[in-house]
Parts: sequence; structure tokens; C-alpha cells
Amino acid sequence: MDNSVSLKVNQEFPFNLSHTLKEYLFNKFGKKQSFLEESNIEFWDDYSENNKNNNAFDLLKRCYPQLNFPIETGIEKTELYKDATLRGKKDFTNLSACLELTDPSSIKFEVNQCIAGKVPVLIVSNQDDFIKIIQSLLYKNNPVEIPVSMGAALINGINNWERINILKKDWLSKNPLGNWNQEFSTIIPNKSLYKDKLIILSTKPYSNVPAKQLGLTEDIWIKHSISIRKEHEFTHLYTLKRYGLASNNLHDELIADYIGIIKAIGYYDKNWMLNFMGLDEYPKYRRGGRLENYVQENRLTQQDFKQLIKIIKNAIDTIAIFDKKLGKLTSVKDERCRIEALCETGLTVLASQNDASILLDNYYEKFNTPL
Repeated sequence: MDNSVSLKVNQEFPFNLSHTLKEYLFNKFGKKQSFLEESNIEFWDDYSENNKNNNAFDLLKRCYPQLNFPIETGIEKTELYKDATLRGKKDFTNLSACLELTDPSSIKFEVNQCIAGKVPVLIVSNQDDFIKIIQSLLYKNNPVEIPVSMGAALINGINNWERINILKKDWLSKNPLGNWNQEFSTIIPNKSLYKDKLIILSTKPYSNVPAKQLGLTEDIWIKHSISIRKEHEFTHLYTLKRYGLASNNLHDELIADYIGIIKAIGYYDKNWMLNFMGLDEYPKYRRGGRLENYVQENRLTQQDFKQLIKIIKNAIDTIAIFDKKLGKLTSVKDERCRIEALCETGLTVLASQNDASILLDNYYEKFNTPL
């Protein structure tokens, strides 16, 4: 988009925004980059093929030793925790307690092909177990409160000690008298060799919205919820690889939810999106909606939040027009161009137009540009 168009849109934007809100709404999707298949996929493909009948959680504990530790405030500061997670030492004999799950045998693991390539996916059906695994892998086993409306996570860059041990074994077989610690120091900068990207999904109702609120049966809504959640995280993975960004921001969330919804039911249901965000009684905000999850770390005033509600509602309206004019997804290229058009059209632009013309122009420019 050229500067003249951007200036015109900003002049027409119907809000006098505070500095804090301007900062929050700033479009952080910048220069695109090419991306390659993750190097951890070969490891997970082999695991998926060779361990179909085994307990997924047992292997995960070998890959991510923090899953052996209980949820406990400050546990990441102990030497035993540091030895396990930073140095790969697996002696847990002095561990007074361990991470106890309610139903570890029900955890499923699969490698999925998506728009961003292949990715390992962990599906946790028990909600308490989902919370504990998120606390362990994302919050260093601290009992951080997880919002009930949160049902998935994309983990970007976690040490996989099984992969590191494979690297060590292979290197020592070729260099039996060599110094592995010295060799590993040269490997550390190449994080793709030992750090994983991993998606964790729950199977509860999406955004903690009950089926009856959308006029659906429980079975159908759970099926749709799992589909939306999975495609939502695939979209985050795509923007991470394409723009180097997958942030805890409402711009990202609107994009990921849009793709999740249309991949699940074939079109964008604006009513669903409003329910997910807690705007089903707009202009009133329903506490517990997902919108609040993405502004907790930003010091927004009450007036900022009221303005943000209006901005998100307007952006949802624009995306609905955009989707209606484009119709059903037709190809991977179509999906990619929709994601990129939404990424490169900021929230203030999405919220300031009624006909989605700029968003559509961005889409068609991408779609008509040869690869």
C-alpha cells in the first residue's frame, strides 16, 4: 500500500487514539521471508511411524524433561530443574514430586501437513492435563493462571533433548575421541537442529463458547472447535515463518480465527467471531471473552478498551465483507493470499472502511502476482 492511501485512511479513521492504543494497533507484520521445512519433522515422522501404539506422554517427557517436574512456584530456579532443562541431565531420583496427569494415556500425537509445512501436534483431551502441560512448557512449571477461553498454543523454540542426544550419538560415532561439549557450542547458533515448534490443542468448546450459544449440538460444536483451533494455530505458524511474527495481538487473532472458521465450515460466520471475542452483545463486552486475553499486558485505560471494542467490531465487519466477496477457498494459493492480505492491512485500516476495498485490493494484487 502506498503512503498516500495510508494517509487517507488514517485521516478518515474515526477515533482519537491514545499513544498506548496507537502502539498496540501498530501493524507489526513487516517484510516477508522465505521459509523451509522444519528440521525436526524427520524426528517426529520417525516417532509417529514407530510409536503408534505407545504412550505419547512418555516420549514427550524424554524430549522435554520439564514435563517430569511438578507445577510449583519458582521450581525453574532449582539446580535440578536447570540440570534437566538446560543441560539435559535426566537424573530425577532426587525429585520429591512429579507432574501427575489425570489421563495421560488419552494424549494423542500426530504430524500434520498444513499451509506452513509439516508440524507436530499434541492433542490433550483432559482440560486439567492441558493446563498442566501449558504451564510446564510455556511457563517453566509455574502455576500461571490459564484463561478458560484459551484452548491451544504454538510453542516456538523449545529444547528437544532427544534430538540433542541423537546429534551427540551420531557425532561421537564418527569422532569417538572428540569433545562433544566443544562441538555442541558450535551447534547452539543453529537452533533448528535442536529446538522444536510444537502445537498443543485441547478438545473443549472453542473460546469457551457453549454449543447452545451458537445454536449447535454438543457433538457438532466440539468437532468444529477442534478444526478451528487446529487451523488457527496453523495460521500462526504460517505468519511466524512468513513474517517472523506470531504475537499475542488481536490483529493476529482475527486473522487466525478467520482462517479457522472458513476452513471448518466453508465461510466466515461473523456471529461466531463476535461470540469468540465476547462481543455477542455489542456494544457491551462480555467478560471472559477472548478479547481480554490479548490486552492484559498492555496498560489500556477504560476509554482505550471501549475504543478497542469498536475497532475490533468494525474489523470483523470488514473481514465478513471480504469473505463474502471472495467466496469459498479454492486453493492453497487463495488461502495464502488471504492471510497475507490480512497481515499487511492493519487493524486501523480494517476498522475504518465499510466496503473492504483496500483489503480486497491487497488480496488481488497478491493473487495476480506470479510466484
